[in-house]
Amino acid sequence: HFEQSEISNDTLLVVISDHGISIGEKFGERAYGVFCYDYTLKSTALFYHNSIPKITVQNQIRSIDILPTILEILSIPIDENYEKFQGKSLLPIIKGNKETRIAFSQSGNPLKTGKPPKEPNVNAIRTDDWKYIKNTHDDSEELYNLKDDPNEEKNLISIKKGKADEMRSEMNRVLNW
Repeated sequence: HFEQSEISNDTLLVVISDHGISIGEKFGERAYGVFCYDYTLKSTALFYHNSIPKITVQNQIRSIDILPTILEILSIPIDENYEKFQGKSLLPIIKGNKETRIAFSQSGNPLKTGKPPKEPNVNAIRTDDWKYIKNTHDDSEELYNLKDDPNEEKNLISIKKGKADEMRSEMNRVLNW
């Protein structure tokens, strides 16, 4: 019905979810959305506009890229007086370009204190193939090869030390933006 309406040619429709949901997949996970595993982090985004193709994008995308995408689709210039966005438009990906973007996530694990913390205490950095998680509430680290282990069951932190160092360094770069 939307496509036949009078507004369809000059309307951008955006539907997004903020995160997925966990239902106790991991041992000890008794609270809603406190870890940084893919079943909690992955979400859905739908962009509908007459200028973009109707495709499903399988690339990893980041919510920080939503606003720059909206502005580019609508040809709204960014005022030079504003700070530069950390995100960038998804239009190249939507139009078929293969592009890898590193995603950063944070959460607050209340399991130690029994209430949500004032500051995030679970940080994650994710590429298409790897994820590194740093739990500052107990100083633990996790590293997963998402290609071989999409359910994040085999923590490789003590086995893949070089990859762990690389991901840890990238997380520190993002945290010190």
